[in-house]
Amino acid sequence: MNVLRLVLGFALACSASACVVAADDCAPVIEKPWVRAAPPGATTLAGYLVLRNPCSAAVVVTDVESRDFGMPMIHRSEVVEGVSRMRHVGELTLAPGESLVFAPGGLHLMLMKPERALAEGDEVGVRLVLADGRRVFAVFPVRREAP
Repeated sequence: MNVLRLVLGFALACSASACVVAADDCAPVIEKPWVRAAPPGATTLAGYLVLRNPCSAAVVVTDVESRDFGMPMIHRSEVVEGVSRMRHVGELTLAPGESLVFAPGGLHLMLMKPERALAEGDEVGVRLVLADGRRVFAVFPVRREAP
């Protein structure tokens, strides 16, 4: 009988710790990803998405990576004293339950130095790097217009 209690206790402890790990591994979700198709020979494209934080803690995005682009970055378009400018964004913090919209004319992925020619219908992979070292991956279809 003691062996049965030991086995059941171990199983219960393992399942409880698995629940804790699953809760701690909460990560932001990339929704509606897409890259705007550009003319042949273009060296810079733009990526858009909705980034949602379903977690109970804030999440910090520090960088973007892609094997399909030599220099991906997060940028924000803004008007300063009547002049439109693009600025590199060092990091983004999403509060619990918050969503950020990456859209034309605002926050976006600046995808420079494509590794291959991209046309409508192609797909590229993009990873958002979190402050804790984790990465959130999504496939971005190349499209002429937003989905």
